[in-house]
Amino acid sequence: MKLFKNYTHYLVQLIAALTLAISPISYAGPGHDHGDEKANQQRAQTLPRFYAESDLYELVGVIRGKQITLYLDRHATNEVVKGASIDVEVDGAKMVAKPHGDGEYLLELKDKIRDQPTPISVTINDGGVNDILVSTIDLSQFGNSSVMNWKAWLKLLLLVCFVAGVAYWSYRNRGLLRSRAIKIINQIKERV
Repeated sequence: MKLFKNYTHYLVQLIAALTLAISPISYAGPGHDHGDEKANQQRAQTLPRFYAESDLYELVGVIRGKQITLYLDRHATNEVVKGASIDVEVDGAKMVAKPHGDGEYLLELKDKIRDQPTPISVTINDGGVNDILVSTIDLSQFGNSSVMNWKAWLKLLLLVCFVAGVAYWSYRNRGLLRSRAIKIINQIKERV
């Protein structure tokens, strides 16, 4: 009976260790409710972005490598602004954003934005109405958009090594395990 309790104790420890090893990998975090969102919207949420506003306009910039897509709306009505002239200054370099759809403007950068806070200034000319929006692009907020980071990969590697070790030990000691299992089964039969 003592042998049976020992195996039960080891089995409970093994299950607890596996549960603790796997659970941080499967944790999704807040905002991952798997609702009715489309795949495009979910992918866009992982891209780095910045926001700027004034009394007249709201601007959201989505960064894709050397490309920035600007979305411009009126602050009061949330109506998209079409056909505005937009001049952008990113970290001292001046550029012009090209219209790329309703309320969308595309900006091509010469170099990727650095991983440190970068100032951005946007001058909007919309039919005689001028406004300047200022913001800071901080890519460090967004981190790596990979599904699994290095810590998760390390935990998965340790789990695989642990399972492989248990499997190897079990294979090497299969005769011992078989004889003990037979003893346990015989003890159970005797008590019944």
